[in-house]
Amino acid sequence: MNPYLKGNQQLWDEWADINYQSGFYDVAGFKTDPGTFSPIILAGVGDVMGKSLLHLQCHFGKDTLRWAKLGATVTGIDFSEKALTYAKQLAEEMQIPATFVQSNLYDLSQNLQGAFDVVFTSYGVLGWLPDLAQWGAIIGHFLKPGGVFYIIEAHPVLMMFDDDAKDLRVKFPYFHNDEPLIFEPQGGNYADPNAVVTQKEYSWQHSMADIINALLNAGLRLDFLREYPHVTWQALPFMQEDDQGYWVLPPEYPQLPLSFAIRARKA
Repeated sequence: MNPYLKGNQQLWDEWADINYQSGFYDVAGFKTDPGTFSPIILAGVGDVMGKSLLHLQCHFGKDTLRWAKLGATVTGIDFSEKALTYAKQLAEEMQIPATFVQSNLYDLSQNLQGAFDVVFTSYGVLGWLPDLAQWGAIIGHFLKPGGVFYIIEAHPVLMMFDDDAKDLRVKFPYFHNDEPLIFEPQGGNYADPNAVVTQKEYSWQHSMADIINALLNAGLRLDFLREYPHVTWQALPFMQEDDQGYWVLPPEYPQLPLSFAIRARKA
């Protein structure tokens, strides 16, 4: 495995323990009431009743299990063995049928057979991938003809800004970087700032063209690209929460694209 991906795998093994215990993920609340997806996601993916669904980079499977509750036959994949241990534990405790496969995304065709009606991935996934061309090929490989791929994710524009600054300040490139951005451990993580983390983080920037072309070159056609002036977490410290629970820029700022969604189909 690419040494940077190996480092990130070790990081996510650390984060899995932290995240599962955190209030950010509220696993106890999820067990009581798993809830459902936002109207944006539900409308974007469509009815999954009776369909097979592959969830890429599923972490410990909360969204995978939500899709199962909506009637899909679900398979979640992640490269963190610890995360999938928690995912299987959650599925068993909640008595929700689900399959979880531990695999580096780029090796998935060696570790999983079959094709799916839906391939889904969301929020905080693309920055961990050095090569979107291979990502697109994996999606195309696992989609049935006519199958739907859906992603909702932080917008590449948002990923340019310094998330420690008190104002909008560009810190990172918009275009793809072959060598990863390297972040030294500084205390905890996004779910628990007080936790202890020892592993470095490696990430890559991707433009919107990178994302779309990876899908088109894999033989998919776009149903839509949608951009939104909000995200589901406080990505920048001066963001404000609106009345729908989204995080937005304060009103004195111009509106910028902060997240996006793409739906595409395999011919």
